[in-house]
Amino acid sequence: MTLKDLIRTKQKQILKKWYNLILDTYPREAAAFFRKNRDSFENPVGARISQGIEGILENLLADKPDEEHLHQSVDNIVRIRAVQDFSPSEAVKFFLLLKKAIREVLAKELEEDPALLREFLRLEEEIDAVGLKAFDVYMACRERLYHLKVEEWKRNLYMLLRRAKLVYDPREGSLIENQT
Repeated sequence: MTLKDLIRTKQKQILKKWYNLILDTYPREAAAFFRKNRDSFENPVGARISQGIEGILENLLADKPDEEHLHQSVDNIVRIRAVQDFSPSEAVKFFLLLKKAIREVLAKELEEDPALLREFLRLEEEIDAVGLKAFDVYMACRERLYHLKVEEWKRNLYMLLRRAKLVYDPREGSLIENQT
């Protein structure tokens, strides 16, 4: 039996372990809420994490990975973590947690079979490569957030200057000066 076959047989256990390890990165109250309910309406964060990790693991186990599906699965999780209070390393740490989940669920098998251990080391490289892609997605999300913040700041500054009558307003046809 290959490592991927073994992982497929214990996929539910690995996903559950991985999901719980990810939730452990959140504050206790948030993690408890995410664990309690995976309904996509009541708990969209937990549902997206769950869907994302399932898609990632399926893709890693596939004979022919689907890059678009993998990207979407990664994006499901990273987009959420990019707007939360995580450092970049904490935001993409969930990929490293997949390796830990697999090691913990398959500990006995990996200890007993050196061939499985070698396969696991190769799989770890694949997981690391996906983790690097996740970092790219994270950075793109953060850049977009900063861009939105700058645009909002510019709008607010313009409105403030306009109220102070220190900006040219084309509707008025001339520079509006403060007349105090």
